[in-house]
Amino acid sequence: MTKQLKLSALVAALLVSASAFAAKPGYAVDQSTESVTRNNYGECWRTNFFDKAKDGLVECGDREATKVAEAPKPVLVSEKEKVTLSAKVLFDFDKAKLRADAKNELDPLVEKLKANAGKGYLKSVEVAGYTDFMGSAAYNNRLSQERADAVKGYFVAAGVPADKVTSVGRGAAEAKMTAECKAKFPKYQKKGSKQNLAIKECIESDRRVELTIDAVKESLVEKK
Repeated sequence: MTKQLKLSALVAALLVSASAFAAKPGYAVDQSTESVTRNNYGECWRTNFFDKAKDGLVECGDREATKVAEAPKPVLVSEKEKVTLSAKVLFDFDKAKLRADAKNELDPLVEKLKANAGKGYLKSVEVAGYTDFMGSAAYNNRLSQERADAVKGYFVAAGVPADKVTSVGRGAAEAKMTAECKAKFPKYQKKGSKQNLAIKECIESDRRVELTIDAVKESLVEKK
C-alpha cells in the first residue's frame, strides 16, 4: 500500500472516529447501531471531555429521566344552577297560559337541558311557580302551580325528558317584597286605586318561575 493510500485510510478512520464521538457528545457510539458503545461490564464508554449536566444520558445513568406531567383528566362534578324567569315575561297578569314571546326566554334553556340530557349529565329540573301576596292563598297556590305546569309542559314538548322535569306551585311562600312594598303603599287594598297599581309594580319580582337545574359537568382536576 502506498503512502498516499495509507494516509487516506488514516484520515477516513479519524473522521469515522470523530463522528462516532460527535454523534452523542461525551460518548463513543457504535455507528452500525447508533447506540452508545459499552465495555465488558456494560458501562457506557465515555470520552475525556464530558459534561453530565449538559450531555449526560439517562440510559447511562448520568441524568435522571425527565418526568412528563400527566395531562389533567376530566371528572364529573355535580352542580345545581338556579334560573329565575319573570312571570311578566312569560304570562299575562293573573294568567297561566304562556305568552307567544315566552319562547325567547325558554328556548335557550330547552337547548341547554337537551344537550345535558343527551350526554347523560342532566339529573333533574324543578320548575317552581311563585306569586305575590295579593289574593287568597288557595288562588295563589293554584295559579303558581298552573304556571309551573305550563313551563314544564313546554320543556317536555320541546324534547326535554319528561322523567327529568317536575313542577311545583309555591304561591306566595317566598314573596320577598311584601313588607317593603306594604310600607311604601299602605292603602294598597283599595281596588283600582293608584296605590293598588303601584304596589303591583313594586311586588313584580315576586311573580316569577324559578328553575333548579341539577346536572353534572366536566371539570379538570390535577392528578396528585
